[in-house]
Amino acid sequence: MPETTDPDISSLSEQAAQWAICLSENQISNEQRANFEAWLAQDPRHRIAFEQVDHLWHSVTPRKQRSYTGIKTLLSIALLLGGLYGLPLAEWLADESTGVGEVRRITLADGSRITLDSDSAADIVFDMRQRRIILQRGRLLAEVAPDSLHTPRPFIVENRDGTAKALGTRYIVEQTGHDSIVNVIESEVAVANHTRPDQTVTLQSGQSLRFDKQNLRQPETMSPFAASWIEARLVYQDAPLTQVIADLARYRKGFMRINEAAGQLRFTGVLPADDPEAALSILENALPIQTKRHSKWFIRIDLQT
Repeated sequence: MPETTDPDISSLSEQAAQWAICLSENQISNEQRANFEAWLAQDPRHRIAFEQVDHLWHSVTPRKQRSYTGIKTLLSIALLLGGLYGLPLAEWLADESTGVGEVRRITLADGSRITLDSDSAADIVFDMRQRRIILQRGRLLAEVAPDSLHTPRPFIVENRDGTAKALGTRYIVEQTGHDSIVNVIESEVAVANHTRPDQTVTLQSGQSLRFDKQNLRQPETMSPFAASWIEARLVYQDAPLTQVIADLARYRKGFMRINEAAGQLRFTGVLPADDPEAALSILENALPIQTKRHSKWFIRIDLQT
């Protein structure tokens, strides 16, 4: 394997595929194994990329049919499709996922639990050194149980932008289109982005933090309603309607678009996350707006005329 530079996602996938091919051989040398371990240790993204490629291969091909040629062919096709069309292969092949409108609670091998919000996906990576949840899409609540091993393993939620390491029990990690959010419900969480993994911000109970791959913002007070989605409720206090509609869109198939004027309205109240149509009716009764359904899949929200 060649030396690794600071890679982008495409080159990371290619390197991970090369290692998967190398490790698929019947016998590998101790030197190759050491080089592979060194590559994994260079950057936390290396392990994520390798696990995604390895999961792709193991999830679609029976063990007795696996071969060097088969791995090379499958990974080449996957990398080509992902590179050309930006297909979310990691999301499709995630260990756990939810559909639109589905919220699901999952008990993990160590007794911890995660709750996946609507339209979310995550991989679960537990070994002797770590307990790691890789959030591929959406939002989850982590409820961390004490580790039963003699040497406790860290519990980490990782995503596109960075990591949130549990120093306590309950917290929420959300991945948006452009950044990520951590909300701490109980105890503490140490947050770091991928660019500067050695620089962390420790959040206390009741604090919230936005971050992306490059920057960690200043902690803020967490909304008291940050976890309301777990009980299928969306609770707002003087929230802009653009935010309300964006949240509601997570639970409804199709598209909802709101014009700029209507988006500036403010809403205070409770909406049922498990019934988007009823939620829209509540908004129409509470605010001077009207919804126009152009089809089953597309809704436009405007000011009343």
